[in-house]
Amino acid sequence: MNETDTEFRSAQYQAEDQTAEEDTSPGNTVGFFPVSEDKLITLYILSFGLYGIYWFYKNWKLQQSKIDKKIFPVLRAIFSIFFTHSLFNRINNCAGNLPQKHRFNANILATIFVGAIIISNIIDPIYLNTSLLEDLPSSGIFITSLIIFLLSVYPLVVVQATVNRINNDMLGYLNHRYSLWNYLLIVLGVLIWLMLAMGLLAQSMGLVPVQ
Repeated sequence: MNETDTEFRSAQYQAEDQTAEEDTSPGNTVGFFPVSEDKLITLYILSFGLYGIYWFYKNWKLQQSKIDKKIFPVLRAIFSIFFTHSLFNRINNCAGNLPQKHRFNANILATIFVGAIIISNIIDPIYLNTSLLEDLPSSGIFITSLIIFLLSVYPLVVVQATVNRINNDMLGYLNHRYSLWNYLLIVLGVLIWLMLAMGLLAQSMGLVPVQ
C-alpha cells in the first residue's frame, strides 16, 4: 500500500469514527460491534467487567434483525453467561471466509469466559460463608479472584479481533476513540484499582490485620 492509499484510508476511518454509538447503530453495515482491542481491554478491566455487558448488548442488538425469532438484547447482555456460546458461534460462523488463523474455537473460548466469570464471582462468597478456604489469607483469595477475572478478558479480545476482520476494520478504527463517558469510566476505574492496590499493600506491610 503506497503513502497516498494509506492517507486516504486514514482519512476514511476518521470520517467514519465520529462516535461509537453512531457507528454501531443497527442501520449500519457492520454485523457485529466494532471496537479496537485496546479500547475493549482498557474499558473492560477498568469497569470490572461492566463494559462486557455493554459489549454483549451491542452485538445482540446488531444481530437482532438477522434472527428469525424475537430476542431481548438487554436480557441477553445481563445474563450473558447463558448466551455466550451462541454469540461466539454466530461470530465464528460469519468468519467462514477468513483464513483459519483468524478464526477461533467458539466453544472453548466461550467456556473459558463463562467459567472465569462464574468462578471469580463465587470465590468470595465461598470464602466468607464456608470453611473450605478458611486457611487462606483474604489477600490471597482476592488476588486469585482478580487473576481469574483478568482471564475472562482474553476470550473477548480474541473474538473481537475476528469481529473487526468480519467488519473489514482490522484495527478497530470504527470505534477506537474514547468518549467523555469513557474517560469518566477510566478515571473512576483507576481510582478504584488504586484503592484496592493500596489496601493490599497496607495488608502486606502489616498496617491492617490479615484475616
